[in-house]
Amino acid sequence: MVLAVVCNWPVLGGERELDQDPAPGSASEIETPIQRIFPFVLDRPSIFPEIRERMKELSPFFADTQLEVRFRTAYIKKDRSIGLTSEAWAMGGSIYYQSGWLGNVFAVEAEGFTSQPVHAPDDRGGTLLLAPVQEGYSALGIANAKLRYDGYVLTAGRQYLDLPYVNRADSRMTPNTFESVTLAKGDGQLRVSTGYTWNIKRRTSEDFVSMTEVIGLDKDRGLVHLGVVWDPQEDFHVGVTSGVVPDLFAGVYGELGIGRDLTNGWEARLDGQFTRQWDVGDDLSGVLFDDAWNFGVRASASRAGAVLRLGMSITGLDAGVVSPYGTRPSYVDLMQRSFNLANEKAYLASVSYDFSRHGLEGLSTIMNFVAGFDGELDGVSVDRKEVDLTVDYRIKDGSLKNFWLRFRGSWLDEDFADSDGTDFRVILRYDFPII
Repeated sequence: MVLAVVCNWPVLGGERELDQDPAPGSASEIETPIQRIFPFVLDRPSIFPEIRERMKELSPFFADTQLEVRFRTAYIKKDRSIGLTSEAWAMGGSIYYQSGWLGNVFAVEAEGFTSQPVHAPDDRGGTLLLAPVQEGYSALGIANAKLRYDGYVLTAGRQYLDLPYVNRADSRMTPNTFESVTLAKGDGQLRVSTGYTWNIKRRTSEDFVSMTEVIGLDKDRGLVHLGVVWDPQEDFHVGVTSGVVPDLFAGVYGELGIGRDLTNGWEARLDGQFTRQWDVGDDLSGVLFDDAWNFGVRASASRAGAVLRLGMSITGLDAGVVSPYGTRPSYVDLMQRSFNLANEKAYLASVSYDFSRHGLEGLSTIMNFVAGFDGELDGVSVDRKEVDLTVDYRIKDGSLKNFWLRFRGSWLDEDFADSDGTDFRVILRYDFPII
């Protein structure tokens, strides 16, 4: 059972770059995987400003409270290349609360999630919008306390993580969340994140389980991570993160990003990334990871709202890169497949456009194409290609601010499959900042 799970980790895609935001409108707006690991603070004006005004006289712990209703509904239909169909329409979202800072030192945070079926045929499960089999679920995914001092924030309890390989994977109804103790400094030229994570709640689960139990092992082990990013200027950064689950596996991820403003409104950017993974200790999975590695590079250029990206990825001969705790940071990670099988060479071509300069504020689109060659899957060499198209309409101002409608379509061709795989999604998000 564990062997089957591990072998399938490299196969499914997630396209993490588009999880939390639409496609960027310029090369300088591209956010890389390692830049996302630091906590971000949402500061959105309340839809009831009179409530916020009345709270100004209270302690900052109450006066700076954030309370949001985050509505979400999604429809997905997947016709898989293996001949199965998955389909569901779900509705739900979350209620989010964060206090202000008491004495500029202490704060608390909580978020409860739910996803309930609207249309969910019993024989068409597998969309990851609902729990098996097409059942609704609810969970208190976030519940933590924070201490802050001199730019460092210590967070203990249920929380988000956004590490390159341990993250929320927030492309469905609800995200992964984690039970952790983390310490992060997200400001300044040198930024640091470290911590210990003992449990994970997967996207469609109500329960937190250990980092080893979630992949089918009966031993409890946690994950230790450390990440450092040097970001001395707006157009340059370099960083590395590492993590280890004792007696299972360890990994290191590093990246470098360089950007430049060119003449006549052109911008250019070059990004590179490297991953290495290996087994450690007693290797409880019974699977030797054989020193898996992946290298990727991506060049981007933009002008007048259009962004062109070209990239490539190479994975080592012995094993594919695994990601049991979230989506992958790879430049060639798409909706249906992550092109990181053992020995796989993959090539990316991507074009996006922001229509804001034409009076269509908030409308953008992106098309990604990846072709992979020579990947090893169960001893068979695999060639495959995938095309994804995403159209986003996200309102940034006015009474409908925080309204986000997304249409996504994907086509997959794998040379060993009898039919092509297709994936169609409609996702609506609308956040209501109550306070």
